[in-house]
Amino acid sequence: MIGGAVFGVVIPYVAIAVFIVGVIYKIIGWANSAVPLKIPTTCGQQYTLPFLRRNIYDRFDCPQTMWETVGRMFFEIFFFRSLFRNTRFYYAPQMKYKDARWLWLFGIAFHYSLLLVLIDHLRFFMNPVPWFSSKLTDGLSLTGVFVPTLYLPGLLIVVALALLWARRLFFGKERTISLPSDHFVLILLLAITISGNLMRYFYKVDLEGVKELILCLSTFNVARAVSIADTIGPVLYIHLTLVSILLAYFPFSKLMHSAGVFFSPTRNMPNDNRVHIHINPWNPEVKGITYEQYYEMYKDQLDEIAENGYKVKPEV
Repeated sequence: MIGGAVFGVVIPYVAIAVFIVGVIYKIIGWANSAVPLKIPTTCGQQYTLPFLRRNIYDRFDCPQTMWETVGRMFFEIFFFRSLFRNTRFYYAPQMKYKDARWLWLFGIAFHYSLLLVLIDHLRFFMNPVPWFSSKLTDGLSLTGVFVPTLYLPGLLIVVALALLWARRLFFGKERTISLPSDHFVLILLLAITISGNLMRYFYKVDLEGVKELILCLSTFNVARAVSIADTIGPVLYIHLTLVSILLAYFPFSKLMHSAGVFFSPTRNMPNDNRVHIHINPWNPEVKGITYEQYYEMYKDQLDEIAENGYKVKPEV
């Protein structure tokens, strides 16, 4: 009874609280951070003179207006535009660039598989189940004669994560720059997805009980959630505990790039340096003076310089 209440109620509540508070704290910190420099990351032709025409790629690679910047952000968020341009440079004897867009393929496979898996999990949080959740689940499942029904995103996400982790393990440069936190996140995500697939295909759990538990947690019906907690198999609690660890760790990890991309000045800034003056918000306010005031302050010295033909002799 105590074990079910701890792993099925207490740990998820603590993890969600840490996740919400941590994400809000990070976002408020980013929103209040001054941006002293105009530093958009651009690749295309900058807007200069009217007779220099820019094509559609220039408008998204080097946006000048707000809507062009929104377009670049759209492609960055939904299609990983900058990662798609990924290349690797090899020194002697090759001295050339090589296409490395396989990383983009692994990355987009993982992120969209995760999105589909999360949509599939809506059936545990909502009653009735949204129509699009069940349609996607049925449409992305593969049914065979001698094999169980395979949910393709659930398997693809494991493959994509394994390849991304193998990249950090076996590629020299990536292995050198990888931190323990990078490996920890990938291992944690792999453990979550593998445990979820184990429940789907091998260690069956009471799905009705799982849904009732999650609905009770969502509506803060703690008493009912505690009474249900011990009726569900231990594999679910392994999966749920791993998810809780991920949620609690999320605000303090590189996974916050999912929210940080919206606050990145290299992405959300238009390249309009030649159209608008970017004022450094850190500069103190300076009260200037007019030339007339300046002349009155240094009238004698300026008149003497004028009489000498504006030739100034350095002081010895």
